[in-house]
Amino acid sequence: MYNSKNRLMDAKEMCSYLSLGRNRGVEFAKSIGAEVAIGRRRLYDRVVIDRYLDNQIQEEK
Repeated sequence: MYNSKNRLMDAKEMCSYLSLGRNRGVEFAKSIGAEVAIGRRRLYDRVVIDRYLDNQIQEEK
């Protein structure tokens, strides 16, 4: 389950946060620059994802 205290999420947490499947979620996160490589791990930055989504909502208004 997603923990809102963590800035960096693994793929499972990120997909749960976005309500997307694994492939679509990872593809989306990479496309907006939210993927962070730490060693061999790939984590996803919640702040980047939130900023992107906030901007998308503002553009629709």
